[in-house]
Amino acid sequence: MISCDTKKSSIKPTTKEHMDAGFKTIENMQSAYKGEMTATAKYEAYSKKADEEGYHQIAILYHAVAAAEKIHATNHKAVIEDAGSTVPIIKPEYTVKTTKENLSDDINGEAYEAKTMYPDFLKTAEIADNKIAVLSLTYAMKTELKHKYFFEQTLGDLNSNTLNSMSSIYYVCPACGNTYTTAPKHCDFSLTDKEKFITFQ
Repeated sequence: MISCDTKKSSIKPTTKEHMDAGFKTIENMQSAYKGEMTATAKYEAYSKKADEEGYHQIAILYHAVAAAEKIHATNHKAVIEDAGSTVPIIKPEYTVKTTKENLSDDINGEAYEAKTMYPDFLKTAEIADNKIAVLSLTYAMKTELKHKYFFEQTLGDLNSNTLNSMSSIYYVCPACGNTYTTAPKHCDFSLTDKEKFITFQ
């Protein structure tokens, strides 16, 4: 929790832990940027694969999630650039399997990001007092948890042959990547008005 005692916080000494956390935070942001850019390309490829297999609704989901990951990458890039650091140039590497296999892998990947990677990165960013990094990481962490849920539900529908119950429309917040099947009045995370949401159908 951020203290309201500005006088006390203004004389807080810069410790070695604080400085180390500052450097580590930028390294983490670079790593997160690589991950999100890879996810963007991977999910677009998975969307194409789902369409090829006749799963158009799953293809829509992947297309929406790919857009959300690109937003996370763009936010992470801004943090890196604000720190005067180098934005990594990457060549995404991934393997396209069957849609069922892709979904299973994605559930594990999103769970790792939401429950392990991003929480760890957040702790370091908080020690560094890098508020913009904390914001970017929080947006990504919360959204990845929702993506994990979507993928779990979709794999369940695929296994039970009930894909007709899946949503055929998704909304993505352009500020934070938050993903919805029904657009609220404003984004739960960034408070962005629904009129600005990106629609996938």
